[in-house]
Amino acid sequence: AINKLCARGMKFWDYGNAFLLEAGRAGADVLGADGKGFRYPSYVQDIMGDIFSLGFGPFRWVCASNNPSDLEKTDEMAREVIAKVARVSPERTQQQYEDNIRWITHAGAHKLVVGSQARILYSDAEGRMAMAHAFNTAVADGTLKGPVILSRDHHDVSGTDSPFRETSNITDGSNFCADMAVQNFAGDSFRGATWVALHNGGGVGWGEVINGG
Repeated sequence: AINKLCARGMKFWDYGNAFLLEAGRAGADVLGADGKGFRYPSYVQDIMGDIFSLGFGPFRWVCASNNPSDLEKTDEMAREVIAKVARVSPERTQQQYEDNIRWITHAGAHKLVVGSQARILYSDAEGRMAMAHAFNTAVADGTLKGPVILSRDHHDVSGTDSPFRETSNITDGSNFCADMAVQNFAGDSFRGATWVALHNGGGVGWGEVINGG
């Protein structure tokens, strides 16, 4: 069905949950001309690749107090901080900052919180450090009722070795190695991070990916 619709002009890409991999294993006509890759791109290559190349990735935080007011305050801190960083950032990253400022400005109104008082937005190293500093200051001076746990999504920049998603377009064989994930895991722990993980299966299933950081 997808092949027929694409032949008629539909745009298709794999969201990243190994749809093309499993379809190929089931015998569907989704392999590329070389018989190795797929005839359709994954969202990582088609959409996220350019964003990752700028150093932007998913920055996540959790308000340990589980108080909605703390999340509301951190949303506003993040908005103010990245707005300042955006004003002095290179032109090539301006659009990313503008998009994330728009997102965090309206995030609360969409009521996306389920369970933990947590938030995620995309940022580069400059923005992440600035937000972390703002959160730490707010915890120290009592603005926030509890600590803020800093984390990231499993498909962050250089944190994933996934031959059927993030690293599927690496063709020298190293896409089946876990060097980036392991180096992230080990390096973060040596640099003083207190919440570090090396895990398997993020997004595409057990045995198909290693994530670290």
